[in-house]
Amino acid sequence: MTLRIEPYRDSDDGRCRVVIDEDLTIYTISALKQEISPALDTYRHIEIDLAGIEEVDSAGIQLLLAFRMDVMRQEKSLTLISLSTSLINMLERYGLSQQFNTGDV
Repeated sequence: MTLRIEPYRDSDDGRCRVVIDEDLTIYTISALKQEISPALDTYRHIEIDLAGIEEVDSAGIQLLLAFRMDVMRQEKSLTLISLSTSLINMLERYGLSQQFNTGDV
């Protein structure tokens, strides 16, 4: 899994960027879930950079929804940034576009 958690050094409000450089599919989500959990435990504002995502399936969408629910439960914020066309299409196909705060789509 290619995932990096990058804290914002110029910010003291608990922000980080999580960069995912691998597809969001049933084959990768188990490892991704384990790797992304520390960001939720540590930071209050999480941006997930999805520019490296070329393929996404329903399991990947399910992971994003589960992470979003965890973020909401802990009263933290989540923003998805740099969404690929395939991910935008998948969110629209499932009627989930409005469920996520998206940055520079």
